[in-house]
Amino acid sequence: MVALAFAAVSLLVVVAARADRREEAWHRGNEAYLRGDTPGAVAAYEELVSQGVVSPDLFFNLGDAYFRKGALGPAIWAFERAAALDPGDEDARYNLDQARKLVARRAHDRIEGEDRDPLWIRAVTALGPSVETWAFVGLYLGFFVLVVIRRGARGDLRPALSAGAAVLGAAALLCGALLFGRLRLERLPFGVVLPDVVAVKEGADPNYRTGFEIHAGLRVRLIEHDQDWVRVRLGNGLEGWVHADAIGTL
Repeated sequence: MVALAFAAVSLLVVVAARADRREEAWHRGNEAYLRGDTPGAVAAYEELVSQGVVSPDLFFNLGDAYFRKGALGPAIWAFERAAALDPGDEDARYNLDQARKLVARRAHDRIEGEDRDPLWIRAVTALGPSVETWAFVGLYLGFFVLVVIRRGARGDLRPALSAGAAVLGAAALLCGALLFGRLRLERLPFGVVLPDVVAVKEGADPNYRTGFEIHAGLRVRLIEHDQDWVRVRLGNGLEGWVHADAIGTL
């Protein structure tokens, strides 16, 4: 019992010390940002990220620091993380949009369709998850309500009720398909290109021929890993290999 108590106290001390270090790094990053020390702010925020801290405020501040530093790829990655953790954060989405616009102006040799998601991804993300969920529930309940009403309705009303139930049922199936697609999408790994320009190789080695180049901030799907390399797929279907350090995982 004494040994267990000692272990518990030791664990509490370690947790408290770790919390103190994180709090100190957070304040250090904020103070560096306010006095214009962008590299210092980035270093402090990255220290928190490396410690496993996951917070929309942290990634928002990190994105701002990277943006001020001129590192647009990492800034877009950080704003993407902040927006994913807090979908209602309009500031993060605004900053993300501004950073993407700036990247688009800088990259003059972009590949056509590289940043356009496939049709099924655009379909399942056209509405927010809460809207899709409530629409599915409402349509599903409406379908069964009409089915129940039809059973006790007069004969001349049944065709109209049947048609209404069929429409609601089809719409419920569509919303269900969108929700299923969103669940599948959430399981797919994506990343953001960090350097200004990255050569995409035909194989997982720098000696392979360069197939094409991609630019900072581009969102890519991660297909597979081979040691320090990752195969990426663009929105237009192009694929190739880049070094894992060039991709910030979302």
